[in-house]
Amino acid sequence: MKKTLLIISSLLVVITGSKAQITISSNDITIPTHLVYQAIDSVHTGISVGSAGANQTWNMSTLAQSSKDTLTFESYAWAPNANFPNANLVIKQGWSAQYQYAVNSSSSLSFPGSAGILNLFGYPTQVTQTSTPAEIFVPYPYTYNSSFSNNYKSFAKFYYGHDPGVGIVLDSVRDRITYKKSGVVDAWGSLTTPLGTFNVIRSKEKKVKHDTIDVYYVIGLGAWHNDAQDSMDSTTTYTYWANGIGFPLASATMDSTGAVKSVQWLTTLPALGVSEYTALSNETVYPNPAQNEINFVADASKQKAIQLFDVTGRLIDTYSVLDEKTTINTSNFANGVYFYSITGKDNSILTRGKFAITK
Repeated sequence: MKKTLLIISSLLVVITGSKAQITISSNDITIPTHLVYQAIDSVHTGISVGSAGANQTWNMSTLAQSSKDTLTFESYAWAPNANFPNANLVIKQGWSAQYQYAVNSSSSLSFPGSAGILNLFGYPTQVTQTSTPAEIFVPYPYTYNSSFSNNYKSFAKFYYGHDPGVGIVLDSVRDRITYKKSGVVDAWGSLTTPLGTFNVIRSKEKKVKHDTIDVYYVIGLGAWHNDAQDSMDSTTTYTYWANGIGFPLASATMDSTGAVKSVQWLTTLPALGVSEYTALSNETVYPNPAQNEINFVADASKQKAIQLFDVTGRLIDTYSVLDEKTTINTSNFANGVYFYSITGKDNSILTRGKFAITK
């Protein structure tokens, strides 16, 4: 009898063990120096988010890659912006100079703002956007039937100095956005993507956005012209979380009819620790300490650019790698410690390090 019960018990574990309700915590978020590789499917034949509830099965195995994206997770000390001192995580998107600042705490992963260079009507423009309070990306612990609401305002004011095609040079721009965001874990089960099958929870999130843009242009004495552009829209997104992955396994954005508009999903597993920053074996940086110049010597066929940062994490400049030896003039640098980051032809970070200036 005991043997029979053990066999039945084992069978139940096999049958029910394929799906499990999970809980997401701060330990499920990737850490600095790691990469997250995502694919985006904007065609998505036959993809459905399915039903809410317990013990669901979602099949997204037919996802195809329309485009791809790489997220580089960095520490705050490496980020070229000092406006978010509470951040302990920075997310850099691809090769662009755009950074999302994050706080991964015991209560949530939140975004106090972003900064970087945006291409606005053909002109690279430095923009810093702050959110008050911070946007909540995921609260902890996050499990079946968990919910949250997050109303916040985002603000940016920046110099533009160009005519965006309207016949007037816009001196400066203010962007004021009001968000109403809510989320609920409405289901759990198993999700299959091209990466494999995973136990997940699904969060349904709705975000309503009211965006107002003010512009300053000079006619006569010049003045701010409020409400130059005013818009409102809402989005619904289903996000699938799994334990130990480092980032959402997949997220589906819906259109106004409730159909799937696009899907993002991870293409590598595990995303946590996929790519460490490792020193190039033939790299030489000299002299260190430096005075009026510093040299970087490595394989130019693999390198794309060198970025230099000051001790606060501010980006000083980016230098293209054209030859085996790249010499950077440091005569105008103040004494102190500086950091460098070397990126490869595939936009991955090959190595990082530091050097000193002593005059």
